[in-house]
Amino acid sequence: MKKYAWLMPKMAITNIRKNGSVYFPYIGVSIFAIFTYFVFDLILKNDIMYHLPKGMYTLILIEIGFVLLGLIMVPFLYYTNSFLIKRRKRELGLYSILGLEKKHIGIMMFWESAIMYLIVTAAAIAFGLLFSRLIFLLLLNLAKMPVNVEFTISPLAIRDTMIFYAFVMGLNLFVNLVQVGRANPVELMSDSRRGEKEPKRIGLWSLIGLAALGTGYWLALKARLESSVFTDFFLAVFLVILGTYYLFTSGSIAVLRLCRRKKKFYYRPENFITVSGMLYRMKKSAASLSNICVFSTMVIITVVCTVTVYLGMDAILTSNFTREFEIILCGQEKARGSEVKEETARLAAEYGVALEEELDYSCVEARVWQEGNAFVPEDAQGRNYGWKRLKMMTLEEFNLLEGTEETLPPGEVLVYSVGIDFGYGSISFAGEEYSVKRELTKSRVEEKHSDDTFANVYLVVFADREELRRAASGYGADAYGGTWYYGFQPEGEAEALDAFSGELGRYAASLSGFAGYEDHREQEKLDEGLYGGLLFVGIFFGSIFLICLLIIMYYKQITEGFEDQKNFEIMQKVGMGDEEIRRTIRKQISMVFGLPLAGAILHTAVGMRMVYMLLGSIGFFEKMLLIGCTGAGCLVFALVYGFSYRRSSMAYYRIVRHL
Repeated sequence: MKKYAWLMPKMAITNIRKNGSVYFPYIGVSIFAIFTYFVFDLILKNDIMYHLPKGMYTLILIEIGFVLLGLIMVPFLYYTNSFLIKRRKRELGLYSILGLEKKHIGIMMFWESAIMYLIVTAAAIAFGLLFSRLIFLLLLNLAKMPVNVEFTISPLAIRDTMIFYAFVMGLNLFVNLVQVGRANPVELMSDSRRGEKEPKRIGLWSLIGLAALGTGYWLALKARLESSVFTDFFLAVFLVILGTYYLFTSGSIAVLRLCRRKKKFYYRPENFITVSGMLYRMKKSAASLSNICVFSTMVIITVVCTVTVYLGMDAILTSNFTREFEIILCGQEKARGSEVKEETARLAAEYGVALEEELDYSCVEARVWQEGNAFVPEDAQGRNYGWKRLKMMTLEEFNLLEGTEETLPPGEVLVYSVGIDFGYGSISFAGEEYSVKRELTKSRVEEKHSDDTFANVYLVVFADREELRRAASGYGADAYGGTWYYGFQPEGEAEALDAFSGELGRYAASLSGFAGYEDHREQEKLDEGLYGGLLFVGIFFGSIFLICLLIIMYYKQITEGFEDQKNFEIMQKVGMGDEEIRRTIRKQISMVFGLPLAGAILHTAVGMRMVYMLLGSIGFFEKMLLIGCTGAGCLVFALVYGFSYRRSSMAYYRIVRHL
């Protein structure tokens, strides 16, 4: 018995070694997947993250990414396993014909899985322990958190990682055993050459695919920055994935069948071979191509969003406020404002701080609800959403603020919306009706973002104080008191800025009518932690999607290489030359792999409208930057895709090189 005890493990090791072209890529991508899972878990289970300033914001994003990582990796590793077992079925069928019982084949497959499990977990954990500190420092650097902290290794992360991969391997082994156990040797021998079954009711599924894709595109193109944009995003993604799958599996075959019915087109040597060859390939590999298209789209969008957020970080951080330091007083006249500015300048000189981009203005404020072109006062209905912040000032104050010479006749106003345009020719204030002379496109009060439906600030300019008083009285506001704002951008050393801010805050709080003092630097730091964590997750997920894409492309080429050996021999026997065969196959493969790339670029181009709205929710409104990053991202990805295609095609041609 001892002599035969190691027979199955030895066979398992031999099988893995001799089938290295299909096993080693699977092992490699599994190591990367489990390494990523392990690193995410190490960071989540590092106690220091719960005590670092801004650490909780980053942890929330890491936790979300960790859950998404598990949801992505389980089906992906299951999918790559289907390539693996399909390639092995002929070999397993041969074992069965030679007399090896199903239970012995099952034991051998168990040993193969156990060996791969040990290799993958050992390598992933080793790489994780080796590089986790470096990755942790990358996270801290991106999130602008202190880097001089101790990183600890949690045994719980090792345990969780081993359990997670044991579940994945157990699931794959169970599916493999069921497939092999139900099939007889003849079916196993022939199943390795069998592609995906051709779908029935191709016309119906093609129409469903078009409808799903069209609806997904419509949701993306009509997206607006509002509360429903997040649910619309996930619905659009689901519909686009569904539409892509059905158009590749059914729509492509329907188009090729249509080409085959065109006799004058089809019965030409170059078209006959190309159409029939592509029809064969689409029947057996359309599902793989749809996955390549989806993963390509994920890679492009993830990379574009990551790069865009990184390049637009400064604009995002300052999008929620006009100036970094701000003093707010109520019921103060301009004369008192001059005193505040003088004291601020004195303190700045004392601490060596420069004041730049100074801005001060007074206005009357009211909290109102907008109903069409009317702004109605607060009521007792308990509404806590949809309210607007109305800032009202006289033409004299506006011209002083903006340095303009605008004129207004009685009964007319100027309107400025920080978000989407007001869009009406008249405006009503608690029953007081005015004509809108012109809607302003910019103001020093706040920067305008035309796509921001979350923005809730309106500035209205009246001809004189009396008109302002009548409009303000409808909301219970005092036209002669109002609110005075003074803001600026400070420049200086961090310690000097801290001391200056503390002294200025104490001075402002001592003033009568004090309504607030804002030092937005702390909020900037919190936002940096949040967006830094977002960048970290984006980098990892971009890498994951790219690895998934490359492994699917590689397996597809390898699988088709073995399947096409016989096809090449038949084409030779009917009189086609080697060069002609190679040219035809090269054309077919290029067209087949070009379809997912074209689909991914189209998905990305349409989806950028919705991506822009999603980025708007974190304060990003640099549209041209996003367009530039999208164009560059698509170009770079096309180059990487083409290079990967050529490299995987070399493996394909090596398999059939006997031609």
